[in-house]
Amino acid sequence: MMQLLAFVVPIVSLRFSALEAVKLEPSFDVPMANVSVKEGKTAVLPCSVKFLGRHQVVWTDQWSTLLTFEDRRIIDDERISVERPYTEDWNMHIRSVRYSDQGIYNCQVNTSPVKIKTVDLKVFVPAKILNHQAPSNIVVREGDTVTLACNVTGIPMPTVKWLRYTLKHNRGKTEVQFCKGTNKIGMNGEVLLIYNISRHCGDAYECVADNGVPPSVSRLIVVSVEFPPSVNLPNKRIGQVWGKETILECRVTAFPQEITVWTRNRTALANTVKYRIEIYDEGDNTLTLSLRIRNLQPADFGTYVCEASNRLGKDTQKMELFDYTAYRITSPTVAKTTLQPWFNITTNIKYAPRTQFSKKNSMGKSVVGVVNDSPTPMSTQRSGQKAPGKTLSAPPISQQSGMTGLCSGSLMPICRCFRSVKYPALGPSVYVTADLPNLRTKIIV
Repeated sequence: MMQLLAFVVPIVSLRFSALEAVKLEPSFDVPMANVSVKEGKTAVLPCSVKFLGRHQVVWTDQWSTLLTFEDRRIIDDERISVERPYTEDWNMHIRSVRYSDQGIYNCQVNTSPVKIKTVDLKVFVPAKILNHQAPSNIVVREGDTVTLACNVTGIPMPTVKWLRYTLKHNRGKTEVQFCKGTNKIGMNGEVLLIYNISRHCGDAYECVADNGVPPSVSRLIVVSVEFPPSVNLPNKRIGQVWGKETILECRVTAFPQEITVWTRNRTALANTVKYRIEIYDEGDNTLTLSLRIRNLQPADFGTYVCEASNRLGKDTQKMELFDYTAYRITSPTVAKTTLQPWFNITTNIKYAPRTQFSKKNSMGKSVVGVVNDSPTPMSTQRSGQKAPGKTLSAPPISQQSGMTGLCSGSLMPICRCFRSVKYPALGPSVYVTADLPNLRTKIIV
């Protein structure tokens, strides 16, 4: 009995040892993994082994180069290490990963046969602009063909987007549309061509490269277009009176801005007691040249010339400064005085049904107007007897206060000063002659 028991125990122990060996065979959590990382970051290649026992773990690359043995680095690359946050983990880290590190890596366990876990490492490279050393400002002439290049690289290959901005003073940049004749060249639009460029296309052009790996990169190129001057005068004729001052202005658009002057009699004007010259920058290659002339005298009236020139050309515009004194309109001053009696008539007097006015205009010709009126009879008594058929001289019209007006019709514009006058009719008709410059009248019966 004891011999039989001794025989059974080794058999049971052998069965348990075989079962234990099957259960404790090393295994990976997953047979394969994919890892993507941006260049410059740390790539973590995972490897977790269960039931490792006395077996060992190594890392190799796609060329079967031994990189690590257990937790020790074998090759002379300090960027590589094995990190074990948990007992089953044998993760390989590659710091500051490069695009050249991309490929297949194997985590192996020295079983028979060898067990392998494959890790596929993908390294993405953000977009880069290669020609950063190229000038960021270029100068061309109007009518030239301009080529702007933005050479880029990255994994995957970036696409290039071009933008145009107009640069305003103190307003930053504002996106605007491209000029006519602008084309993108290349598979990804790396080159921008501007045919027959004009002065209106001189702006900032920006290329933006992006491949989905942040961040995107950009480059700004400022294009300046040279063109000859163009002079514009807000007013080509201006008037002023003696003793005053006036300001003449001209606007000059050019690039580059080189020489801009006001001249008189072919002599350039400078800052003196008589003249003051000021320049104002209006932006967009435009400036305003202001000429202030003090204490105007007859000799100051005449032609002034605004001249602008650069190496591409010249332009001039003339402005006429004339004496405005002769065009000024002055109103006569009428003195108010008390009415004085000037003749005496003791009778009932009627207005004439027709009254004719005549005056001499500035050309010496007579201007006649007839007023058709039916005035109301009235009685008037004044000092001074009037003899029939005689002419009486009246004092200035300004003294004939308290009377109604006779001016109307065609004489309305020239007889405004007679609106307060009423004349008695001493006969069937009365003719009133008005001498406007002296403001005196005559009554003829």
